[in-house]
Amino acid sequence: MTDAEEPTPPADLPAYVVDPLRRQPPRRLRAVAEWAADLAAYKADRGDTDARDPQRQARLRERVRANGHSADTADYDGVPERAYISVKEPQEGYEYAYWQWRSDDDADAPDSNASIGPLRE
Repeated sequence: MTDAEEPTPPADLPAYVVDPLRRQPPRRLRAVAEWAADLAAYKADRGDTDARDPQRQARLRERVRANGHSADTADYDGVPERAYISVKEPQEGYEYAYWQWRSDDDADAPDSNASIGPLRE
């Protein structure tokens, strides 16, 4: 990269993140970079990961099994193998597990889901 070339953002970074950053002065960009690194460390310490992270999915599958539900997509009608487990808390203290997947390979395709069941443990 020469002084005249703007760095290329990561390909998976959405425009709604990239465009506002391009308009910021260097001082603010450095502050954002420092905050983003701190935020990433904080989330990693809490165990926050991408929903499809294999280690996270292994923990969720074990939790689903411990609650008496199958963690195998084949046991659910219409759930593709690419589905991943998502846990929601519709009411305080009440968690529910779902299979979640994109209806097709397009990243903008709507999510589809299927119920797994309540998680009490």
